Amino acid sequence: MAKMPKEIMELFNDPASIKFLATVDSQGKPNVVVIASLVAINDETLAFADMMINKTKRNLMTTKKVAATVYKPTMSSFQVKGTFLGFVREGPLVEMFNMPDPIRLNTVSNVDQVGLIKVEEVYFAQMPFPGRRIA
Repeated sequence: MAKMPKEIMELFNDPASIKFLATVDSQGKPNVVVIASLVAINDETLAFADMMINKTKRNLMTTKKVAATVYKPTMSSFQVKGTFLGFVREGPLVEMFNMPDPIRLNTVSNVDQVGLIKVEEVYFAQMPFPGRRIA
């Protein structure tokens, strides 16, 4: 069981960071999208709002495999690989994502569900150690 270091959690939770989510379909075809709402809710779990991610959602429901990359200039970048756990449709997480917050872009529509990702591997995605496993 991998745990994200505090520095990486803070980067995922920084509104100025750019976050990407990569999935694959049942034929192994990759898909990558920007997910502004992606946050670390603890050192083993990422969460994101289900907003306009139809292909990503299909891939997650089918293969469960996911990789997330977080990047903030100047050259602070990490990758997390994990397994999609599913969506929660009620409770504190859904309430958190529905709080007015223009930085997370969730004031555009109501968030009906929040996706959860179990962190399994953590890597540097920056110099001088790109690809080196951290956890």
